[in-house]
Amino acid sequence: SGFADKLVVNKQGDVKNQYTNNGQKKIGDYDMVPIIDTFIKKHPDFSYGGSTGVIAETGYNGALGYRSSKSQYGDTKKTHREAKKATKVANAMKKEGWQFASHSWGHINMTTASVDDIKKDTALWQKEVQPIVGKTPVLIFPFGADIGSFTNYTNDNAKYTYLKSSGFSIFDNVDASQTSWGQLTNDYYRNARINVDGIRLHETMTGENTVLNDFFNTKDFYHRDK
Repeated sequence: SGFADKLVVNKQGDVKNQYTNNGQKKIGDYDMVPIIDTFIKKHPDFSYGGSTGVIAETGYNGALGYRSSKSQYGDTKKTHREAKKATKVANAMKKEGWQFASHSWGHINMTTASVDDIKKDTALWQKEVQPIVGKTPVLIFPFGADIGSFTNYTNDNAKYTYLKSSGFSIFDNVDASQTSWGQLTNDYYRNARINVDGIRLHETMTGENTVLNDFFNTKDFYHRDK
């Protein structure tokens, strides 16, 4: 289908992709992580301190391409082996400067989900994903769906108080209405992301939303069929 199967660690200790084509497995730079790693090695001035990126992991289908979810695939020797392989990849990625965030276990909409649903989902993430990628203070909301309005979180917000008690103190939604937006308090940092995807690029080309123009010229690389 044109997608890499999983991330692997090669004999040199580098993180690469496994890609299957006509039944043959190939190892190489077939997706974002190894492409960025290779680029930074060639151009170390590209990022400050070798920083790469933040990978937001769900858990319902396993992690990093491995079917490690015991609740989905059973508590078997196979899922344990898959989790061990995924952990090896995650550790190698950390050495290359990658960081991890929670994207919830089941990619749930936290705006509409109940507190109980968020608790169940977070418990699964902590049980099945956290042992692989490690603890993280970062929660990147699925769908960009926040747990509050633009005003500061307060302790009256039951979703916030639960997530904070679960170890999260950095919260990221999606807001492409302006070039930057954030809240910094003594208890948390809240940041808005701008989605750079086909929808946003199309809107930039048509003039419907031009926020990306402050970062790059979309016309340099995005071409829309007539």
